[in-house]
Amino acid sequence: MKRKWIGAICICVIAFFTAFILNTNAFKDTSDEMPEFNYSSKEKNQVFGYFILDLYHTEITKAINDYYKKEINGYLTPKPPHYDMVSILATDRGTQFKGLGTKYSYLLKIKLLPSTGNGIVLGEDILYFAVEPNRQTMKNLPKDYPPIELIKYEHHKPPKKED
Repeated sequence: MKRKWIGAICICVIAFFTAFILNTNAFKDTSDEMPEFNYSSKEKNQVFGYFILDLYHTEITKAINDYYKKEINGYLTPKPPHYDMVSILATDRGTQFKGLGTKYSYLLKIKLLPSTGNGIVLGEDILYFAVEPNRQTMKNLPKDYPPIELIKYEHHKPPKKED
């Protein structure tokens, strides 16, 4: 009986130290230094695109569901070399669209492939949003001044599958 207790205690001690050593090594792999930022323009554009898709996911999904008049499970991004899935234009350069005037600071053009749950691509769609980032965190905004507004939705046939 003593041997079983001694064996159980040894196993617990070994497990504790193993976990302690592994956790300590994991902390050694992290650093307080900032990582190097990659300056490839293609990669920057792609990361910027994914950032915008995450930031405005709710609005993008709502626009797609409203267009197709049913709930769409998601969307795909165009495959490389299409690094231009998201483009941005500052409206302070005299750019005006549909009488938006100075109501928004930026226009976003987002190219996506809405798809069903079983992977069927419904089209290659381009969504245009007017955006005012300053209003993103504001509460009780007047209905005439939302932080983001869909201003145009273009639907095109799905791209042909590559064999």
